[in-house]
Amino acid sequence: MSKNIDKKITDENIQNCNINIFGDWINNKLKCNTEPISYILIDNFLNNDTYNLISKDYPDKPYKTWWKYENPLEVKYANDNISEYPENTQNLFYALSHHKIITKFQNIFNIPNLEYDPYCHGGGLHMMPKHGRLNIHLDYEIHPITNKKRRLNIVLYMNDEWNESWNGDTQLWDKTMSKCMVKSFPKGNRALIFVTNDNSWHGIPDKIICPKNIFRKTIAFYYVSENIIDDKKLEYRTKASFVKRPSDNYDERLEKLFNIRPNRRIEQEDLDNIWPEWNKIKY
Repeated sequence: MSKNIDKKITDENIQNCNINIFGDWINNKLKCNTEPISYILIDNFLNNDTYNLISKDYPDKPYKTWWKYENPLEVKYANDNISEYPENTQNLFYALSHHKIITKFQNIFNIPNLEYDPYCHGGGLHMMPKHGRLNIHLDYEIHPITNKKRRLNIVLYMNDEWNESWNGDTQLWDKTMSKCMVKSFPKGNRALIFVTNDNSWHGIPDKIICPKNIFRKTIAFYYVSENIIDDKKLEYRTKASFVKRPSDNYDERLEKLFNIRPNRRIEQEDLDNIWPEWNKIKY
């Protein structure tokens, strides 16, 4: 990705935004959970009027211009081009970047020097179809443009109706990848916020089995901070790193894909060479 890519969020965007869009939690003193990692679930994350406006504007299905991931590790669609969003959705990203909101998250998670990501790299609107999934993984650690360290994830659920029998829950696993500690199912206007570090194993690993005309819908945003170089650490993740769960059968084909993904996206050529018979319905 070019280092000269335009920022998607500017100081002017933030100065002109409306930050009076959040629910009552913004005025309360909140404390995060600490196991398996620091995280918090906030219901009524946006005030009702704002949530309803953004929900109404959220697309019914992904467009052809969205990023498309279709491989055994991840079946999802994403759009991080904020300029394409309706006004109220744009404003949400600008409000999340405001220093008052950042200060709130700094206090909840005790992370000093927290910053918004002006490039919204990897964030934006995310949709998962029937047969969608996102295997358990650690997020990229170092931002590809700013070289800053990823610190905090926000996932805002946008489905007003979701049956838990469809799966689609965000799972947080313990640091040894021995058991799932948290399952967060889609619930409209609920935000899951959690730190990202070397122990933040998470994903949506169970194949989604919702009706064909329904998509799992979320809005994602990330925060970073200056990276303090650790002399004991030889390298930092620049891409997501995936692993199997203890209950997953060993599959040499998956292992090959696990080895590719920390370096780059999985392409159709990889599937043709490693797993030509794979399709998202059968596997």
